Amino acid sequence: MASGPAVLCLDVGGSSVKSGVVLGDGLVVVGPNRARIHSRGTAEQVVGTLANVLLTLRRRAEDLDVRGIGVSMPGPFDYDAGVSAMQGLSKYDAIHGLPLAEAVTARAPALAGFPWRWINDAHAFALGELRFGAAVGVARAMFLTLGTGCGSAFAVNGELVSSGHGVPDGGVVYPLEYQGVMIDDLLSGRGLVRLWREEIEARSAGAAHGSSSAKRSSAGARRYSARHVGLLADDDDPAALAAFHRFGALLATALAEVYAAFEPEVVVLGGQVSRSLPLFGPAASEAGAPPLKLADAPDLAALRGAAVHFFAKTGVA
Repeated sequence: MASGPAVLCLDVGGSSVKSGVVLGDGLVVVGPNRARIHSRGTAEQVVGTLANVLLTLRRRAEDLDVRGIGVSMPGPFDYDAGVSAMQGLSKYDAIHGLPLAEAVTARAPALAGFPWRWINDAHAFALGELRFGAAVGVARAMFLTLGTGCGSAFAVNGELVSSGHGVPDGGVVYPLEYQGVMIDDLLSGRGLVRLWREEIEARSAGAAHGSSSAKRSSAGARRYSARHVGLLADDDDPAALAAFHRFGALLATALAEVYAAFEPEVVVLGGQVSRSLPLFGPAASEAGAPPLKLADAPDLAALRGAAVHFFAKTGVA
């Protein structure tokens, strides 16, 4: 039976919440579980989902030595105070300025008394892979989470850094620009979909001089997500394959200055888009990207990282 201090961990995303109970050695003894969250919903809806997920974890961990709650959360967010600063990002506007731990505990009194610790989602992912995954023993590692946006983290000799040799300000790449466009808009799910739409439109323009069927194909592209583009590429759809090839080239060229400055031994990838590395990795390598590697445990890394952060900040051994 699992033993030792345990943490109830959440990895909060834009559309779902992953959860699990994690021990100090990184073992996930409950989960990972996934629940939908309405990030554009009311504060009550968001708080209610978090409370329900944590209560479910707590019930399943009733025989464990649970010491507290660790949460991986996207930014902007006040990680010391546990208060969201997200506004105007089409997600979590309703909880802006709300002390989340207090709100969730008020909804779920069974969680009262537990300390909470919060960490940036990209940092949590990086910590999980640094301690237990693809970056163990790597002297200079860079991490990118390619999903609804482009999260990043940098590590030197096993420790996360936000400054120093070659590290961009704050360790973030999403606000940097390449050819006048933010990295967040290029190296993300929406960036991939944009490339695919461009490929569809180019093919539509050249097909029967814009026939009605080609126009319908172009119009239908507006309803697709990065996941859909990946499924099309798996079926050898030419437009989807071309989009992934262009995405890989952008991954190399858009961050070329960052790679040159930081000199990572490896770039560990997470996020939904990263799962298609076989489709865009070759183009990235051809365009000069450093070695790219998928996370060893993409579904566990952020949960493990949230636990590592909790133990480090609370001193629980």
